[in-house]
Amino acid sequence: MQSRQRVSGNTLFIEAEGLGKYLGISNLYIKYEGTNPTGTQKDRSASLTVKRAAETGYDAIVAGSCGNYGTSIAYYAFLNNIRSVIYIPRQFHTSRLNEIEKKYGAELRLVEGKYEDAVEASKKDARENGWFDGNAGAHPEIGLEAFSGIASEIHRSIGSFPDTVSVPVGNGTTLAGIFQGFLNLGRARDIDKMPRMIAASTDGGNPIIESFRKGEKRIRDIQKERIRETELNEPLVNYHSYDGELALNALIASNGFAEYVTDQELLAYRDLVKKYEGIDAIPAATASVAATAKIAGRGKIDGVHVAVITG
Repeated sequence: MQSRQRVSGNTLFIEAEGLGKYLGISNLYIKYEGTNPTGTQKDRSASLTVKRAAETGYDAIVAGSCGNYGTSIAYYAFLNNIRSVIYIPRQFHTSRLNEIEKKYGAELRLVEGKYEDAVEASKKDARENGWFDGNAGAHPEIGLEAFSGIASEIHRSIGSFPDTVSVPVGNGTTLAGIFQGFLNLGRARDIDKMPRMIAASTDGGNPIIESFRKGEKRIRDIQKERIRETELNEPLVNYHSYDGELALNALIASNGFAEYVTDQELLAYRDLVKKYEGIDAIPAATASVAATAKIAGRGKIDGVHVAVITG
C-alpha cells in the first residue's frame, strides 16, 4: 500500500510580489503548506507519528483534533494498515468528518467540550487500550523533526536565512519545529543570526501569544472560561498549548514577536492572499500574513519576510 502514498514536504514557495506591494513589504515570500497530501502542514508530523507507531509495533493510533490533524493521522494510518481513532469536539465546524471516517476508514468519536477535552479523552483511551498516543505534545521530538524541514526548504529556496518567519500557532509545534530547523542549519553552517519568529494566533485565546506578550518565561494556560471559539478561529484557539513551551522558547531565543489576529482580519487576509497570489487558503492559515503585515508592513522592518500559510 505504500506505493499510493504521496510524500509530504517540498511545498509551494513563492515571492508574493503583488501582496507585498499592497502591504508595503518589498521582500515578502509565502510558504504554502496546502500542497501537502491532505492539504495542511499536519502531514509532516502525522506521517512521522504514524511511522513511529508502526515501527514500535502498535496496531492503533489515536489523536484529538479540530479536523486537519485528525484527517492527516487517518490518511497515514490508512496507508500503513493501522487502525486510527480520531476525537473531535462535537460542536466544532470542521468539514472533514466524512473524509476522516468514510474515505480513510478511521473511527470517529465526537467529544463534548473543547479541543483539549478531545485530546484528553484520546489520551485516556490510549492508556487504557494500549494504543499509540499520536497527540501534539506526546512526542515533541517528532514534531521538531517534522517541521524543521520547512526551514530547510525556505533556506534552499532563497539561499539564505530570512529576517522574519511568521507562523500560525495553536499548540505551537510548527513554529517550534521551524525554529529548530534554522538552529540546525545555523550550527551546520556556522551562522549565528537566526530569523526572528512571529507567532500569529486568534484573539479568541492562545497561551503562546499571551505568555510572550506578558513577558513570561514559562508558558501559562488561559482560563477555560476566557476562550472564545468561532468557526474561523477553531484551528488556533486553545487554553492549553501542548507544545507551547517549545514555541515560547523559540520566540524568546529569536527575539521574536507575537500577534493576535481577529476573525475579521482572518477573513480579510484570506481574501487578499487569494486576490493577489491565487492561493485559496482557510482563514486561520493566513494569520501569518496578517501578523507579518503588522510587524513589517509599510517598511517597519526591512529585510526578507516569509509567511507560512499552513493549509
